[in-house]
Amino acid sequence: MKLDAGRKNNLDSVLVIRLSGQLLVSKVPLRLWSRTCLVLEQGASIVATADATAKTLMEISDAELVSISSGDLERGSLDGQGRPLAGIVVKNSGKVNLDHLSIRGCGVAAISFEGRDPVLVTDASSVTRCAISDCGDGMTIAQAAGFMCLDNEFRGIRRAAVKMAAPRNVIAGNDFIGNKSGIVSSSIGGVIARNFFSKNETLLKLEAASLGNLVTENRSRDQVGAVIVGASENQFYLNEWAATVAVEPVGKNNLLVNNVETELSAATTAVSIFNPPTFTNPHTNPIILSGMGRFDLTIQGATNRYAPVDVAVAREALQQARAKHVNDVVVARMQGYFISRNPAGLELPANTCVILNGSIRAEFGGERDPVYKKGESVTQVVRLADSGFCSFSGGTLDAGHEALHGIAATNECVAVIDGVNITGAARDGIQTKGRKATCPLFINGCTIAENGGRGVWLHVAGKVNVLDNTCVGNQQDGIDVDAYATDCHILFNVCNGNRRHGIFIEEAVKRNLVFGNQLVGNNGSGLQIWNEEVIGNTGPNIIAANRCQKNVKGISVGGRAANRTANENYFFNNICKDNRDFNWITGNSHATNNFFSQPVIFDQVQQKAGGYNRSSSFFATPATK
Repeated sequence: MKLDAGRKNNLDSVLVIRLSGQLLVSKVPLRLWSRTCLVLEQGASIVATADATAKTLMEISDAELVSISSGDLERGSLDGQGRPLAGIVVKNSGKVNLDHLSIRGCGVAAISFEGRDPVLVTDASSVTRCAISDCGDGMTIAQAAGFMCLDNEFRGIRRAAVKMAAPRNVIAGNDFIGNKSGIVSSSIGGVIARNFFSKNETLLKLEAASLGNLVTENRSRDQVGAVIVGASENQFYLNEWAATVAVEPVGKNNLLVNNVETELSAATTAVSIFNPPTFTNPHTNPIILSGMGRFDLTIQGATNRYAPVDVAVAREALQQARAKHVNDVVVARMQGYFISRNPAGLELPANTCVILNGSIRAEFGGERDPVYKKGESVTQVVRLADSGFCSFSGGTLDAGHEALHGIAATNECVAVIDGVNITGAARDGIQTKGRKATCPLFINGCTIAENGGRGVWLHVAGKVNVLDNTCVGNQQDGIDVDAYATDCHILFNVCNGNRRHGIFIEEAVKRNLVFGNQLVGNNGSGLQIWNEEVIGNTGPNIIAANRCQKNVKGISVGGRAANRTANENYFFNNICKDNRDFNWITGNSHATNNFFSQPVIFDQVQQKAGGYNRSSSFFATPATK
């Protein structure tokens, strides 16, 4: 009654309701309307009575800009007492944030969430830092593009802990312990990352409708739990789980790369396995690539750095091995110091893995730090294969300020670049221009420093995954997502001290995810979203859980003209602190309909929080007292 009266008397205001003590639910649930923030004070609880007939403890219907949260010291509690009801039901609503709650004893589900738009990420909602236990289902999510499920704990769920039927969602940092199923997903273009599983009957199931998801860096410490794949075009990378992957007949074109202890339950054409030996994991497994054997060789360089061996020796050895062992993956260990006197660099044949324990330096007599010339010939230290599969791992590639790129990753091959130190490129450390989405690229654990352009340039490219790299001191951006790049993932990188931006998202790129990056001390923005030259829209993209600190600007959004815009991007729970000029600039007249949810802004003395574009929306859950 008080909630209804408060809304009636304040139709356009945001109501902040603070609940203390215990609220009992018997026949009628607690209902929240638009622009309402419910804060559960310490010790507060919402509890079903022993004879409750209500179908849910709380309901949010036909609403937006709603939050339910509690303080950092203790989670507010929702207890269904084992009754056949849901904890929180959301119907036809968007921009709803549920944070730091404890939900237990709900026989139907802890959270049943039905959004109102299956496409628009700027209507996105979230469930974060919740503890969900002893329920029928944990969370069921549908019709809610861009949904964030972060840092929750699910225990003792009798059906599915998370059942996700929303596109472009993120399920990351959660613990799944002792559930019937951990994650059941029919999502398109989602990310499942850095979750921990223990004693679940099924860790993960990708259902038939699931398409184009990235599953990466998830862990399980026991032998319990299967991974079931009935989906298409999904990427599994660097998961550490002793899981058996069962592929259902409807699945196709799925890719498993560098997953520790993962095995297939049966041979299948629906999944390709590529398990290249790397510098940090130089395994001797006989199977690297489905359907091929393995051939190893060692290529010896110089032990004296001042008298390096010409990398042409390695090029010839690789070509000969490839010609003689057509049915094998060639694994080459390059030891010592090499020099590249050919502008083409070391070109990898198809189905080749190179581990470098040493260095390759470019020195071919070209101009040092050449001025950019349109149409200039591309030069590099290493060039990935034209087709098939390949990997390059370890060592140092020094472009000597002559070669334009450390690694050219522009060709049509599925590839891994792992643990490489790249420096001295006249242009970009790693260049990906024109890569097709049918050939995913994984750039992982590299240090890319002191290059003349970007650290990593994702240019007119698709499905490039940039994970856990350090990009430092590059003359332009740490990572640049540029010119029509689509369906790329920029996760968990460190971009420090770059002369322009930490991460730059620009020129009509769309459907990219930038998540969990540390962006510190860059001379432009920590993270810049922009459109300068390309007719079209930079968006929709998702920018979530990044930390921007001690840059000139924190996060900045803008577009140059009415036909060059930066619209409909979703920003969730980014932290901006100690940035010199602005912590946050939310857009100009050509950057509209962006949604900023749960930002954390530390506004220091003589700093500005940033300009606010009223054609975008902004929603932050209030703190407790």
